[in-house]
Amino acid sequence: MHVCAIVDQLIILILAPIFFAISFVYSSVGFAGGSSYIAILVLAGVSLYTVPPISLALNIIAASMAFINYSRARYFSLKFSLPFLSSLPFVFFAGLLVLPERSLVLIFVIALFAASAALLASSSKIKTQPNKIRKLNFSNTKLALIGVPVGAVLGVVAGLVGIGGGIWLSPLLILSGLADPKRAAATASFFIVTNSIIGLLAHSISRSIDVSLLAPLAVVVLAGGFIGSKFGAFKLDHDKIIIIVAAVVAVAGIELTIKLLA
Repeated sequence: MHVCAIVDQLIILILAPIFFAISFVYSSVGFAGGSSYIAILVLAGVSLYTVPPISLALNIIAASMAFINYSRARYFSLKFSLPFLSSLPFVFFAGLLVLPERSLVLIFVIALFAASAALLASSSKIKTQPNKIRKLNFSNTKLALIGVPVGAVLGVVAGLVGIGGGIWLSPLLILSGLADPKRAAATASFFIVTNSIIGLLAHSISRSIDVSLLAPLAVVVLAGGFIGSKFGAFKLDHDKIIIIVAAVVAVAGIELTIKLLA
């Protein structure tokens, strides 16, 4: 038992700086890092069935920091964000599903590569067509026609995978011209916080939460999320950060692919 405790402490010491870096980078563009938290925890040997609640709890912390800083910078619009919250019931019911481990890993891999591709595409659009990325003024009806189905689809994926879903919402907003990167980041952070709260509730019904692992990681994610999102909201160049995040997500997808094939 004593040996197990020492091993657990060593794992936490190794994971702490990694999770700080992830929360710093992801929160700088309004994300939380759930996709990479999942990949790293699985690769560290944590049971795949206990990973989603930890990832979702860390998502809430990091995305909350991003939401606070982007709101302070006046990029958040509640009117714009509300239609996408059609995701919430889908997140909850998808989070109740318990799938075979290999199926979960496969979903994670597909989701990660899809997110990486979308991020690279959105970054390319920002760089090559900066004047075409703008915030469009839609009526409530038109915004609902777009936001409600998008939110529902992302809610299913987010609930199954155990992440907030903002890593897909933000690229979609940028690629479609619905929002510029800063508005997309603010909307994504709000989307992640709300989805992660509902997802955590659903996952906690069928899975236990490893508080001994969650608590120390929560501290470093809180610090990384606050500092990273402050830089992102007020200083950093988004197209460069999005490229970095896309690369990190792609690496996580590759690592999980190796695990799937092992």
